[in-house]
Amino acid sequence: MMQTADLLGSPTELRTQTSDDRVFLQDLFVARRWAEVSQVPGWDDIQRRAFLHAQAQLQHQHYEKHYATADFLIIEQAGTPIGRLCVQHTPEALRVVDIALLPDWRGRGIGTQLLQAVLAKADAADQPCDLSVEQGNPARRLYHRLGFQACGETGIHTQMRRPARPSQE
Repeated sequence: MMQTADLLGSPTELRTQTSDDRVFLQDLFVARRWAEVSQVPGWDDIQRRAFLHAQAQLQHQHYEKHYATADFLIIEQAGTPIGRLCVQHTPEALRVVDIALLPDWRGRGIGTQLLQAVLAKADAADQPCDLSVEQGNPARRLYHRLGFQACGETGIHTQMRRPARPSQE
């Protein structure tokens, strides 16, 4: 299990995602998209939740099909799931497929530390790191700060890449 210290001084751990995480992943997806779906007029919370559960299932199927060899990891704090990190390793690059934290855990530096660990692995392998981010996602500021640059647009997403940096020995 990989560990990274968070701002509270407790270890944040990564473990492999299992089928037992299905409900948590659904809840995480709902938490990520709730504000957006709340804007849909005429839907009640039951309809919103049902829609988001269906979308979570479609995302799961997409990830299984297109990122079958990726590392799907659950981010835990004191044994409690708080997020997910998914990283695809290819001969060309490391790709952050997904990084998400529950709302109460955002803004504490956990995502930054996890991304720095991924970037260190990419640098050690002399590979760039890729990701895509939605146009209005505030995480774009973090990605820019970490050296990612826009390299393409695909609909509502911006493709970003951070070139490999030589290790400083």
